[in-house]
Amino acid sequence: MYRLLSAFRKEFLILIRDIPGLAILFIMPVLLIMIVNLAQKNALKSSKESKTDVLFIDHSHSAFSKLLRQNLDSSGLFRLISNLAGVPVDDEMARGKIAEGDYPVGIVVAAKDTSILLLVDPTLQPSYKNTITGSLTYFIKGTQSRIAIENLLKTLAPAMASGIDGLIGTNMKNMPPVTEIYATKEHASIKPSIIQNNVPGFILFAMFFIVIPLSGSMVTEKMEGSFGRLRTLPVKVSILLTSKVLLFLGVCIIQFFLMLMVGTWILPVFSGMPALQLGSHYGIILLATVCAALAATGFGLLVGSFATSQGQAALFGSVMVVILGVLSGTFLPVYLMPKAIQVISLFSPIRWGIDNYLEIFIREGTFGSIFPNILRLLAFFVFAMIVSIVIFARRK
Repeated sequence: MYRLLSAFRKEFLILIRDIPGLAILFIMPVLLIMIVNLAQKNALKSSKESKTDVLFIDHSHSAFSKLLRQNLDSSGLFRLISNLAGVPVDDEMARGKIAEGDYPVGIVVAAKDTSILLLVDPTLQPSYKNTITGSLTYFIKGTQSRIAIENLLKTLAPAMASGIDGLIGTNMKNMPPVTEIYATKEHASIKPSIIQNNVPGFILFAMFFIVIPLSGSMVTEKMEGSFGRLRTLPVKVSILLTSKVLLFLGVCIIQFFLMLMVGTWILPVFSGMPALQLGSHYGIILLATVCAALAATGFGLLVGSFATSQGQAALFGSVMVVILGVLSGTFLPVYLMPKAIQVISLFSPIRWGIDNYLEIFIREGTFGSIFPNILRLLAFFVFAMIVSIVIFARRK
Protein backbone atom coordinates (compact mmCIF):
# COMPACT_ATOMS: atom_id res chain seq x y z
CA MET A 1 0.00 0.00 0.00
CA TYR A 2 2.87 2.41 0.80
CA ARG A 3 4.35 1.82 -2.66
CA LEU A 4 1.01 2.52 -4.29
CA LEU A 5 0.55 5.73 -2.29
CA SER A 6 4.06 6.87 -3.16
CA ALA A 7 3.47 6.22 -6.84
CA PHE A 8 0.12 8.03 -6.62
CA ARG A 9 1.79 11.05 -5.00
CA LYS A 10 4.34 11.14 -7.81
CA GLU A 11 1.58 11.12 -10.45
CA PHE A 12 -0.35 13.81 -8.60
CA LEU A 13 2.66 16.14 -8.49
CA ILE A 14 3.29 15.61 -12.20
CA LEU A 15 -0.32 16.43 -13.02
CA ILE A 16 -0.70 19.61 -10.97
CA ARG A 17 2.55 20.99 -12.43
CA ASP A 18 1.20 20.54 -15.96
CA ILE A 19 -0.81 23.77 -16.29
CA PRO A 20 -1.63 23.37 -20.04
CA GLY A 21 -2.78 19.81 -19.35
CA LEU A 22 -5.07 20.99 -16.56
CA ALA A 23 -6.54 23.63 -18.87
CA ILE A 24 -7.31 20.96 -21.46
CA LEU A 25 -8.93 18.76 -18.83
CA PHE A 26 -11.14 21.32 -17.12
CA ILE A 27 -11.45 24.59 -19.07
CA MET A 28 -11.70 23.31 -22.65
CA PRO A 29 -14.73 21.02 -22.07
CA VAL A 30 -16.61 23.80 -20.24
CA LEU A 31 -16.01 26.27 -23.08
CA LEU A 32 -16.98 23.66 -25.68
CA ILE A 33 -20.26 22.70 -24.07
CA MET A 34 -21.25 26.34 -23.53
CA ILE A 35 -20.45 27.34 -27.12
CA VAL A 36 -22.18 24.33 -28.67
CA ASN A 37 -25.31 24.65 -26.53
CA LEU A 38 -25.65 28.37 -27.13
CA ALA A 39 -25.13 27.86 -30.88
CA GLN A 40 -27.75 25.12 -31.00
CA LYS A 41 -30.20 27.21 -29.02
CA ASN A 42 -29.77 30.19 -31.35
CA ALA A 43 -30.09 27.94 -34.40
CA LEU A 44 -33.28 26.40 -33.03
CA LYS A 45 -34.67 29.83 -32.16
CA SER A 46 -33.84 31.16 -35.60
CA SER A 47 -35.46 28.20 -37.32
CA LYS A 48 -38.66 28.73 -35.35
CA GLU A 49 -38.84 32.51 -35.64
CA SER A 50 -37.48 33.19 -39.12
CA LYS A 51 -39.31 32.65 -42.40
CA THR A 52 -37.75 31.34 -45.59
CA ASP A 53 -37.96 33.77 -48.51
CA VAL A 54 -39.61 32.14 -51.53
CA LEU A 55 -39.95 33.79 -54.94
CA PHE A 56 -43.50 33.12 -56.12
CA ILE A 57 -44.34 33.46 -59.83
CA ASP A 58 -48.00 32.88 -60.66
CA HIS A 59 -48.81 32.57 -64.37
CA SER A 60 -52.10 30.83 -63.68
CA HIS A 61 -54.03 33.09 -61.29
CA SER A 62 -56.37 30.16 -60.72
CA ALA A 63 -58.22 29.02 -57.63
CA PHE A 64 -55.40 26.57 -57.00
CA SER A 65 -52.58 29.15 -57.16
CA LYS A 66 -54.52 31.57 -54.95
CA LEU A 67 -55.22 28.86 -52.37
CA LEU A 68 -51.57 27.74 -52.50
CA ARG A 69 -50.39 31.28 -51.82
CA GLN A 70 -52.87 31.56 -48.96
CA ASN A 71 -51.73 28.26 -47.42
CA LEU A 72 -48.04 29.15 -47.68
CA ASP A 73 -48.64 32.63 -46.23
CA SER A 74 -50.67 31.32 -43.30
CA SER A 75 -48.17 28.56 -42.47
CA GLY A 76 -45.77 31.02 -40.85
CA LEU A 77 -42.84 29.20 -42.47
CA PHE A 78 -42.44 31.12 -45.73
CA ARG A 79 -42.38 34.72 -46.93
CA LEU A 80 -43.65 34.85 -50.52
CA ILE A 81 -42.07 37.48 -52.76
CA SER A 82 -43.62 38.33 -56.12
CA ASN A 83 -42.12 41.82 -56.60
CA LEU A 84 -38.55 43.05 -56.27
CA ALA A 85 -38.04 46.84 -56.10
CA GLY A 86 -41.55 47.30 -57.50
CA VAL A 87 -40.90 45.04 -60.50
CA PRO A 88 -42.89 41.78 -60.84
CA VAL A 89 -40.66 38.74 -60.67
CA ASP A 90 -40.57 36.69 -63.86
CA ASP A 91 -38.99 33.31 -64.59
CA GLU A 92 -35.67 34.69 -65.84
CA MET A 93 -35.28 37.08 -62.90
CA ALA A 94 -36.11 34.31 -60.44
CA ARG A 95 -33.55 31.94 -61.96
CA GLY A 96 -30.87 34.62 -61.82
CA LYS A 97 -31.56 35.65 -58.21
CA ILE A 98 -31.68 32.05 -56.99
CA ALA A 99 -28.58 31.02 -58.96
CA GLU A 100 -26.66 33.93 -57.40
CA GLY A 101 -27.68 32.82 -53.91
CA ASP A 102 -29.91 35.80 -53.14
CA TYR A 103 -32.88 33.50 -52.51
CA PRO A 104 -32.91 29.79 -51.66
CA VAL A 105 -35.96 28.67 -53.64
CA GLY A 106 -38.72 29.77 -55.96
CA ILE A 107 -42.11 28.46 -57.12
CA VAL A 108 -43.33 28.87 -60.68
CA VAL A 109 -46.99 28.00 -61.33
CA ALA A 110 -47.46 27.64 -65.09
CA ALA A 111 -50.51 28.94 -66.97
CA LYS A 112 -53.65 26.85 -66.45
CA ASP A 113 -51.84 24.92 -63.68
CA THR A 114 -50.14 22.71 -66.27
CA SER A 115 -46.95 22.45 -64.19
CA ILE A 116 -45.40 23.58 -60.94
CA LEU A 117 -41.67 24.21 -60.92
CA LEU A 118 -39.43 24.49 -57.85
CA LEU A 119 -36.27 26.53 -58.50
CA VAL A 120 -33.55 25.64 -55.98
CA ASP A 121 -30.22 27.28 -55.20
CA PRO A 122 -27.57 24.75 -56.33
CA THR A 123 -25.30 25.60 -53.38
CA LEU A 124 -27.81 24.62 -50.67
CA GLN A 125 -26.74 21.82 -48.36
CA PRO A 126 -28.67 18.64 -49.18
CA SER A 127 -30.30 18.42 -45.74
CA TYR A 128 -31.54 22.02 -45.86
CA LYS A 129 -32.65 21.65 -49.50
CA ASN A 130 -34.62 18.50 -48.68
CA THR A 131 -36.31 20.24 -45.75
CA ILE A 132 -37.44 23.22 -47.84
CA THR A 133 -38.50 21.28 -50.93
CA GLY A 134 -40.21 18.64 -48.78
CA SER A 135 -42.26 21.28 -46.97
CA LEU A 136 -43.20 23.07 -50.21
CA THR A 137 -44.14 19.78 -51.88
CA TYR A 138 -46.33 18.95 -48.88
CA PHE A 139 -48.23 22.24 -49.21
CA ILE A 140 -48.53 21.89 -52.97
CA LYS A 141 -49.85 18.32 -52.82
CA GLY A 142 -52.22 19.20 -49.98
CA THR A 143 -53.63 22.14 -51.92
CA GLN A 144 -54.02 20.02 -55.05
CA SER A 145 -55.87 17.36 -53.08
CA ARG A 146 -58.28 19.88 -51.58
CA ILE A 147 -59.01 21.46 -54.97
CA ALA A 148 -59.54 18.02 -56.54
CA ILE A 149 -61.98 16.93 -53.80
CA GLU A 150 -63.92 20.19 -53.97
CA ASN A 151 -64.20 19.97 -57.76
CA LEU A 152 -65.34 16.36 -57.53
CA LEU A 153 -68.07 17.16 -55.02
CA LYS A 154 -69.26 20.15 -57.00
CA THR A 155 -69.37 18.05 -60.16
CA LEU A 156 -71.47 15.38 -58.49
CA ALA A 157 -73.82 17.90 -56.89
CA PRO A 158 -73.55 21.26 -58.70
CA ALA A 159 -76.63 22.68 -57.02
CA MET A 160 -75.04 22.22 -53.63
CA ALA A 161 -71.75 24.00 -54.43
CA SER A 162 -72.19 26.79 -51.89
CA GLY A 163 -73.32 24.37 -49.21
CA ILE A 164 -70.35 22.09 -49.88
CA ASP A 165 -67.96 25.03 -49.46
CA GLY A 166 -69.58 25.84 -46.13
CA LEU A 167 -69.42 22.24 -44.94
CA ILE A 168 -65.77 21.95 -45.92
CA GLY A 169 -64.91 25.16 -44.08
CA THR A 170 -66.82 24.07 -40.97
CA ASN A 171 -65.18 20.64 -40.94
CA MET A 172 -61.73 22.14 -41.38
CA LYS A 173 -62.29 24.39 -38.35
CA ASN A 174 -63.49 21.45 -36.27
CA MET A 175 -60.45 19.31 -37.02
CA PRO A 176 -58.53 18.42 -33.82
CA PRO A 177 -55.23 20.26 -33.31
CA VAL A 178 -51.89 18.50 -33.72
CA THR A 179 -49.97 18.34 -30.43
CA GLU A 180 -46.30 17.42 -30.10
CA ILE A 181 -45.26 15.39 -27.04
CA TYR A 182 -42.24 13.28 -26.12
CA ALA A 183 -42.63 9.50 -26.04
CA THR A 184 -41.44 9.14 -22.46
CA LYS A 185 -42.49 6.75 -19.73
CA GLU A 186 -45.71 7.44 -17.89
CA HIS A 187 -45.17 9.80 -14.94
CA ALA A 188 -41.63 10.54 -16.17
CA SER A 189 -39.97 13.32 -14.17
CA ILE A 190 -37.28 14.22 -16.73
CA LYS A 191 -38.15 16.37 -19.74
CA PRO A 192 -35.84 16.22 -22.81
CA SER A 193 -33.99 19.42 -23.72
CA ILE A 194 -30.86 20.57 -25.53
CA ILE A 195 -28.84 20.46 -22.30
CA GLN A 196 -30.26 17.07 -21.37
CA ASN A 197 -29.08 15.62 -24.69
CA ASN A 198 -25.74 17.42 -25.00
CA VAL A 199 -24.22 17.08 -21.52
CA PRO A 200 -23.69 13.28 -21.75
CA GLY A 201 -21.64 13.62 -24.92
CA PHE A 202 -19.39 16.31 -23.49
CA ILE A 203 -18.89 14.40 -20.25
CA LEU A 204 -17.37 11.53 -22.23
CA PHE A 205 -15.52 13.93 -24.52
CA ALA A 206 -13.89 15.60 -21.50
CA MET A 207 -13.05 12.28 -19.86
CA PHE A 208 -11.29 10.87 -22.89
CA PHE A 209 -9.16 13.98 -23.25
CA ILE A 210 -7.17 12.78 -20.25
CA VAL A 211 -5.29 10.86 -22.94
CA ILE A 212 -3.09 13.94 -23.48
CA PRO A 213 -1.64 14.41 -19.96
CA LEU A 214 -1.77 10.68 -19.15
CA SER A 215 0.03 9.47 -22.26
CA GLY A 216 2.36 12.47 -22.08
CA SER A 217 3.50 11.59 -18.56
CA MET A 218 4.12 7.99 -19.62
CA VAL A 219 6.18 9.05 -22.64
CA THR A 220 8.16 11.51 -20.50
CA GLU A 221 9.03 8.77 -18.02
CA LYS A 222 10.24 6.54 -20.85
CA MET A 223 12.28 9.27 -22.56
CA GLU A 224 13.88 10.70 -19.42
CA GLY A 225 14.68 7.31 -17.96
CA SER A 226 12.67 7.73 -14.76
CA PHE A 227 10.64 4.63 -15.59
CA GLY A 228 13.84 2.62 -15.92
CA ARG A 229 15.01 3.83 -12.52
CA LEU A 230 11.65 2.92 -11.00
CA ARG A 231 12.01 -0.58 -12.41
CA THR A 232 15.21 -1.03 -10.41
CA LEU A 233 13.13 -0.66 -7.24
CA PRO A 234 10.98 -3.50 -5.87
CA VAL A 235 7.86 -2.00 -7.45
CA LYS A 236 5.69 -3.93 -9.89
CA VAL A 237 4.60 -2.44 -13.19
CA SER A 238 1.00 -3.07 -12.19
CA ILE A 239 1.43 -0.80 -9.15
CA LEU A 240 2.88 2.01 -11.26
CA LEU A 241 0.02 1.80 -13.75
CA THR A 242 -2.59 1.43 -11.01
CA SER A 243 -1.43 4.70 -9.47
CA LYS A 244 -2.05 6.41 -12.82
CA VAL A 245 -5.47 4.77 -13.07
CA LEU A 246 -6.49 5.95 -9.60
CA LEU A 247 -5.31 9.50 -10.18
CA PHE A 248 -7.02 9.95 -13.53
CA LEU A 249 -10.11 8.13 -12.32
CA GLY A 250 -10.37 10.93 -9.76
CA VAL A 251 -9.78 13.52 -12.50
CA CYS A 252 -12.63 12.05 -14.58
CA ILE A 253 -15.00 12.14 -11.64
CA ILE A 254 -14.11 15.79 -11.02
CA GLN A 255 -14.78 16.47 -14.70
CA PHE A 256 -18.14 14.74 -14.38
CA PHE A 257 -19.21 16.94 -11.47
CA LEU A 258 -17.87 20.02 -13.24
CA MET A 259 -20.00 19.28 -16.31
CA LEU A 260 -23.01 18.68 -14.08
CA MET A 261 -22.47 22.10 -12.50
CA VAL A 262 -22.30 23.69 -15.94
CA GLY A 263 -25.50 21.96 -17.07
CA THR A 264 -27.36 22.61 -13.81
CA TRP A 265 -26.38 26.18 -12.94
CA ILE A 266 -24.20 27.94 -15.53
CA LEU A 267 -25.92 27.15 -18.85
CA PRO A 268 -29.45 27.97 -17.59
CA VAL A 269 -28.23 31.40 -16.45
CA PHE A 270 -26.47 32.25 -19.73
CA SER A 271 -28.96 30.68 -22.14
CA GLY A 272 -32.27 30.58 -20.31
CA MET A 273 -32.61 26.88 -21.11
CA PRO A 274 -33.98 24.37 -18.58
CA ALA A 275 -31.43 23.05 -16.11
CA LEU A 276 -30.01 19.54 -16.39
CA GLN A 277 -32.16 16.99 -14.57
CA LEU A 278 -30.51 13.91 -13.09
CA GLY A 279 -33.55 11.97 -11.95
CA SER A 280 -33.32 9.79 -8.86
CA HIS A 281 -31.04 6.92 -9.91
CA TYR A 282 -27.87 8.33 -8.34
CA GLY A 283 -26.28 4.92 -7.77
CA ILE A 284 -26.65 4.01 -11.45
CA ILE A 285 -25.25 7.41 -12.48
CA LEU A 286 -22.18 6.85 -10.28
CA LEU A 287 -21.67 3.35 -11.70
CA ALA A 288 -21.92 4.62 -15.28
CA THR A 289 -19.47 7.41 -14.46
CA VAL A 290 -16.86 5.14 -12.88
CA CYS A 291 -17.02 2.68 -15.76
CA ALA A 292 -16.72 5.45 -18.35
CA ALA A 293 -13.79 6.94 -16.42
CA LEU A 294 -12.03 3.57 -16.33
CA ALA A 295 -12.49 3.18 -20.09
CA ALA A 296 -11.08 6.69 -20.67
CA THR A 297 -8.10 5.90 -18.43
CA GLY A 298 -7.55 2.63 -20.27
CA PHE A 299 -7.52 4.49 -23.58
CA GLY A 300 -4.87 6.86 -22.23
CA LEU A 301 -2.75 3.92 -21.03
CA LEU A 302 -2.90 2.30 -24.48
CA VAL A 303 -1.80 5.48 -26.26
CA GLY A 304 0.96 6.10 -23.72
CA SER A 305 2.20 2.51 -24.01
CA PHE A 306 2.55 2.56 -27.78
CA ALA A 307 3.66 6.19 -28.30
CA THR A 308 7.36 6.90 -28.62
CA SER A 309 7.28 10.71 -28.30
CA GLN A 310 5.14 13.36 -26.63
CA GLY A 311 4.14 14.87 -29.96
CA GLN A 312 3.02 11.49 -31.23
CA ALA A 313 0.99 10.79 -28.10
CA ALA A 314 -0.66 14.22 -28.01
CA LEU A 315 -1.45 14.32 -31.74
CA PHE A 316 -2.71 10.77 -32.07
CA GLY A 317 -4.61 10.88 -28.78
CA SER A 318 -6.39 14.17 -29.42
CA VAL A 319 -7.26 13.32 -33.03
CA MET A 320 -8.62 9.92 -32.03
CA VAL A 321 -10.75 11.46 -29.27
CA VAL A 322 -12.24 13.96 -31.73
CA ILE A 323 -12.91 11.20 -34.27
CA LEU A 324 -14.48 8.92 -31.66
CA GLY A 325 -16.50 11.85 -30.31
CA VAL A 326 -17.89 12.66 -33.75
CA LEU A 327 -18.65 8.99 -34.46
CA SER A 328 -20.32 8.56 -31.08
CA GLY A 329 -22.76 11.47 -31.29
CA THR A 330 -21.04 14.20 -29.26
CA PHE A 331 -21.59 16.86 -31.93
CA LEU A 332 -24.09 15.22 -34.32
CA PRO A 333 -26.80 12.63 -33.59
CA VAL A 334 -25.72 9.16 -34.66
CA TYR A 335 -28.98 8.46 -36.51
CA LEU A 336 -28.16 11.27 -38.99
CA MET A 337 -24.94 9.53 -40.05
CA PRO A 338 -24.61 6.95 -42.86
CA LYS A 339 -25.47 3.39 -41.93
CA ALA A 340 -21.84 2.26 -42.16
CA ILE A 341 -20.75 4.99 -39.71
CA GLN A 342 -23.54 4.01 -37.33
CA VAL A 343 -22.25 0.44 -37.30
CA ILE A 344 -18.66 1.59 -36.70
CA SER A 345 -19.79 3.78 -33.79
CA LEU A 346 -21.09 0.69 -31.99
CA PHE A 347 -17.45 -0.23 -31.28
CA SER A 348 -16.57 3.14 -29.71
CA PRO A 349 -16.20 3.28 -25.91
CA ILE A 350 -17.33 6.91 -26.03
CA ARG A 351 -20.59 5.75 -27.66
CA TRP A 352 -21.11 3.18 -24.88
CA GLY A 353 -20.68 5.85 -22.21
CA ILE A 354 -22.94 8.37 -23.97
CA ASP A 355 -25.66 5.75 -24.45
CA ASN A 356 -25.53 4.98 -20.72
CA TYR A 357 -26.03 8.62 -19.77
CA LEU A 358 -28.80 9.12 -22.34
CA GLU A 359 -30.53 6.03 -21.00
CA ILE A 360 -30.39 7.49 -17.50
CA PHE A 361 -30.89 11.21 -18.19
CA ILE A 362 -33.57 10.89 -20.90
CA ARG A 363 -35.28 7.52 -20.57
CA GLU A 364 -34.81 7.18 -16.80
CA GLY A 365 -33.37 3.72 -17.37
CA THR A 366 -32.49 1.08 -14.81
CA PHE A 367 -29.36 -0.94 -14.10
CA GLY A 368 -30.55 -3.63 -16.50
CA SER A 369 -30.83 -1.19 -19.40
CA ILE A 370 -27.21 0.02 -19.05
CA PHE A 371 -25.70 -3.32 -18.02
CA PRO A 372 -24.52 -4.35 -21.55
CA ASN A 373 -22.59 -1.10 -22.03
CA ILE A 374 -21.21 -1.36 -18.48
CA LEU A 375 -19.72 -4.73 -19.41
CA ARG A 376 -18.27 -3.32 -22.63
CA LEU A 377 -16.61 -0.40 -20.81
CA LEU A 378 -15.13 -2.66 -18.14
CA ALA A 379 -13.93 -5.17 -20.74
CA PHE A 380 -12.23 -2.36 -22.66
CA PHE A 381 -10.49 -1.16 -19.49
CA VAL A 382 -9.30 -4.67 -18.57
CA PHE A 383 -8.01 -5.20 -22.10
CA ALA A 384 -6.16 -1.86 -22.05
CA MET A 385 -4.69 -2.56 -18.63
CA ILE A 386 -3.41 -6.01 -19.62
CA VAL A 387 -1.89 -4.74 -22.88
CA SER A 388 -0.19 -1.83 -21.09
CA ILE A 389 1.26 -4.08 -18.38
CA VAL A 390 2.59 -6.50 -20.99
CA ILE A 391 4.21 -3.72 -23.03
CA PHE A 392 5.84 -2.10 -19.99
CA ALA A 393 6.94 -5.42 -18.53
CA ARG A 394 8.83 -6.20 -21.76
CA ARG A 395 10.36 -2.74 -22.03
CA LYS A 396 13.99 -2.53 -20.98
